[in-house]
Amino acid sequence: MENLKIPDKLFFSIGEVSKIVEVEPHILRYWEQEFKEVRPKRNKQGERNYTKKDIESVLKLKTLLYKDLYSIKGAKQKLREKTTGEELKKGDIIRFLKGIRKELISLKRTLK
Repeated sequence: MENLKIPDKLFFSIGEVSKIVEVEPHILRYWEQEFKEVRPKRNKQGERNYTKKDIESVLKLKTLLYKDLYSIKGAKQKLREKTTGEELKKGDIIRFLKGIRKELISLKRTLK
């Protein structure tokens, strides 16, 4: 991901995000339709309110599309793989910790 300093604010307009990530607003609106990772909340006036997390997602997506040269379909698949991989890692950690817990309980019984 690009090393950008994101200003310390709660919300950003689409114009501000466009300048920060150096992508035209219409591209951001298109990505919003194509990628579930880019879904800024809207205020009462219907304007998009991007958070820092939204901007980080946009930067990740920009890297996949412009630097790594993934197609839209390929970028979607890559983002899905990352999510699945993170979930698997969490599951592996939980199983590992449960195994340790069982061993400790068994050891405690043996020591009594």
